[in-house]
Amino acid sequence: MKTTTTTTNHQTTNRNSSRHQNRQDTGPRIRPLGDLLNDDTIKDREQLCGPWLLERGFAMVFAPTGVGKSWFAMAVAAAVASGGKFGHWSAPEPRRVLYIDGEMDASDLKSRFKLVINAAEGGTREQIAENVLMHARNDQPLGDTTFPDFGKREHEDRISRLVQEFRPDLVVLDNLSTLAMVDDTNAAASWDPFLRILQRIRDAGAAVLVVHHSNKGGETYNGSSKIPIMFDSLVRLRPDTRPNCLNGAAFLLNFAKTRMLTEDAGKTFNVTFANEQWQWGTLVDPKVLELVQHILDGKCRNQTEAAAALGVVKSTVSKMLSAAYAAGVTTPEAIKAAFRDAKEEADETIAEGDVGF
Repeated sequence: MKTTTTTTNHQTTNRNSSRHQNRQDTGPRIRPLGDLLNDDTIKDREQLCGPWLLERGFAMVFAPTGVGKSWFAMAVAAAVASGGKFGHWSAPEPRRVLYIDGEMDASDLKSRFKLVINAAEGGTREQIAENVLMHARNDQPLGDTTFPDFGKREHEDRISRLVQEFRPDLVVLDNLSTLAMVDDTNAAASWDPFLRILQRIRDAGAAVLVVHHSNKGGETYNGSSKIPIMFDSLVRLRPDTRPNCLNGAAFLLNFAKTRMLTEDAGKTFNVTFANEQWQWGTLVDPKVLELVQHILDGKCRNQTEAAAALGVVKSTVSKMLSAAYAAGVTTPEAIKAAFRDAKEEADETIAEGDVGF
């Protein structure tokens, strides 16, 4: 790992404190839009680890059990804490992370974080060890019953004080099913205490990454549709059965929701973690590859002919080509050139036929 200077905790505290210097007014603030537009104290939110996770933002990663969502969350925490990288996402500077775990045994947390730290890119082991603060249910003193429940309104102040005391830039909640006890996961009102706690954490200046389980189909998160209303990003992980990772993870990653303009929207990544190394690739549908090859081989003159050849509508061809461009399989210029060449060849063939008459 590259050696750099470690961040100091008082810098993090000062940064968080400065966010609230202009929020000391009593009562609700209502002001003209012009005042808001001209307020130079309001700055663009900085990235914590790529454009999908911003300062004071909310993100969720969800997946079926055993796919790798905790590995993902730990790697993000390590990158944020060290100012390093995770895949193609970069953390611009080291930040403090509060990692709250409600499930794993302390020995499993220890062994997993060791592997994650050894695989981390950029920053130093010391930065991660210093800037990631662990609050784990199974690492509490014997008999301690004060571990917070994010599903109970009466625990709201306790959790808020915890965040205010340690002033993290990112809070990781791993995982929602074990940290928030709700009576009915599908009832919207059951999640009101949790959503209020999230808002309190943001008011303290921190972003939140929530680790959650998917539903039975694996295509969306488990629980009420009210849960992600406040979230900027929803990261979906699905099993990737191709690699054999005995001590690690293998999953397909895409965004089910993203409010920010990011090149990752619409892409699917195949991600593996094995032998203390992360590997990222961009997954492309075989039908997309077939379409691109069909066009580059000069077998159609336009998208209409390509759609007819594949038995799909023209709008589907447009979407498939967009996926190919995003994955770097081909370029718009190459496709346009292939269409042009195919048309010229067809015109020449027609002209030669006319001469024959």
